[in-house]
Amino acid sequence: MSFKNILIFRTGFLGDTLVSLPAFWTVRNAFPNARMTLLSNSAAPNSKFVLAQSILPKTGLFDDWITYPTNQSKLHNIQLFSKLFLEIRKRKFDVLIYLMTRNRSRQSVKRDELFFQFAGIKRIIGMEYLLNNLLSYDQTKPLPKVESEVNFFLSCLRSDQFPAVVPQFKSEMLLTDEEIGFSEHWLKKNCRLEPENNTLIAIAPGSKWQSKLWDENRYFEVIRRLISDKNVYPIIFGGKEDRETGNRLIKKLGTGANAAGELNIRQAASALSKCQLYLGNDTGTMHLAASVNTPCVAIFAAIDFENRWHPFGDNHQIIRKKVDCEGCHSPISFYDNKCLKLIEVEEVYQACLKVLG
Repeated sequence: MSFKNILIFRTGFLGDTLVSLPAFWTVRNAFPNARMTLLSNSAAPNSKFVLAQSILPKTGLFDDWITYPTNQSKLHNIQLFSKLFLEIRKRKFDVLIYLMTRNRSRQSVKRDELFFQFAGIKRIIGMEYLLNNLLSYDQTKPLPKVESEVNFFLSCLRSDQFPAVVPQFKSEMLLTDEEIGFSEHWLKKNCRLEPENNTLIAIAPGSKWQSKLWDENRYFEVIRRLISDKNVYPIIFGGKEDRETGNRLIKKLGTGANAAGELNIRQAASALSKCQLYLGNDTGTMHLAASVNTPCVAIFAAIDFENRWHPFGDNHQIIRKKVDCEGCHSPISFYDNKCLKLIEVEEVYQACLKVLG
């Protein structure tokens, strides 16, 4: 098996991109001299979503990028996909690595297959494994525990006898000296640390989905106890939309720094690498912390299959409760966040202690 011109198809934003990193690096390491292009979707202007190009290293992993906008009108979609079809056909790719979501419909996957074959790509890797492992939320509860997204993509490669697939997490954000320097300067400027206090912890209390939000007051209680008992210094992470929450927490705690909305994704990754712990919801920031080997205490709503979105690695503490309404996969909770209200302060606090040692 030898490829010189590879197209990888993976859509999504922060978390979707980060859980794909081990698969991306598996392809790159197997074919270090190949030209690799990522095909992904773009967001609307002023969107809160982060594009793959803002997350991944500019050099060393992918050589080129193709993006297409989503949520367009039907007429606009026809024009866009006609242009995309011609672009892909012109580039004459040897192979397509298909790394798409498991809750895609069988009809959509088959449509993709025809699209890429007509665009001149005869070899597709990963598609058959996905078709045999599609997920449906319309099934008897409790939902089964499933393979994590990280391992699922490696299985997609392995199923087609892809060379050198190892069950080992390799994130390799390839942070630049400039990105590391910026984050170190920000930390030095904003974190008022005492000489005896150098335990930084990352806090991510936000989410774009209301159904994933653990109660802010419970976060306060956990952090307050960690400050008192372990002398930690909390740093709030997230987007601009999380800044107000961060300011409220810091004001109540009387200490801490708010990085939400102040660091871009790669600068935030560098700052997260300095933290001894990530405490937060199931978000892209959680996957960003895991990608720089920061252990996570992750609070999961039961809106999806158990284990599907767990951060990769064995050093994390995952807290999730099974409920009869699990698998709703909804941005808004229709049952008053029942699964999250079952998660108590003491349980989260003890998980944090276990990680901090």
